[in-house]
Amino acid sequence: MKVLGPLLLSLGLAANVGLFVWQLRAPPKTSITTDSGAKLVMRTPGGLLEVSTVTSEERFDATTNHTVLGVALGKTVAQIRVPAVYRYHIPLAKDWRMRETGAALVVISPPVMPSLPVAVETAKLESLSSGMWSLITGDEAVAALQKSITATLSTKAASPAMVMLQREAARQTVSEFVQKWVLQNPRWAGLKSPTVLVFFSDELLGKRALPLLQDAP
Repeated sequence: MKVLGPLLLSLGLAANVGLFVWQLRAPPKTSITTDSGAKLVMRTPGGLLEVSTVTSEERFDATTNHTVLGVALGKTVAQIRVPAVYRYHIPLAKDWRMRETGAALVVISPPVMPSLPVAVETAKLESLSSGMWSLITGDEAVAALQKSITATLSTKAASPAMVMLQREAARQTVSEFVQKWVLQNPRWAGLKSPTVLVFFSDELLGKRALPLLQDAP
């Protein structure tokens, strides 16, 4: 009986340690935040479906709070940094609306759309984990965070802020495309090419101008 008591105590401690480690490896609460470094907007040559690109270093953070029986026992923080390239395009639709007004050619372009998924430079991906239990849970936390990158960047690419960021670069690319088309059109053979004014159908000026061009060829 004297031997049985310490044996049962040891088994009980082992079971509690096992439960503790299991709860650490299956954390119940995780919050994810993102942050961006400096952005660079670049245009692509006119005449392509792709009208602009935005390069940005993206940072992803995930914090996992560990508890056992409702008692807080620290947290694990996972972080990933990776360069991302957002690309935007415009479908060369047949229903583009344009009308000559004096020396100007007013064009209503389809809205710019993100090309998905967003490209990331995996060779430059950097990750780390920190916190009291990172030796146990760090790898899983980083892996889970990495799996969220595609969906997070896709949502960000379609956000109004990102679409607005690249809009003027896209507008200039569309203008170049139309100007090349105009120069090849017999209508303006031997004449001075008109000034091209581009509006997107999802921006305010484009919405106001579109009804005026509904009957345009």
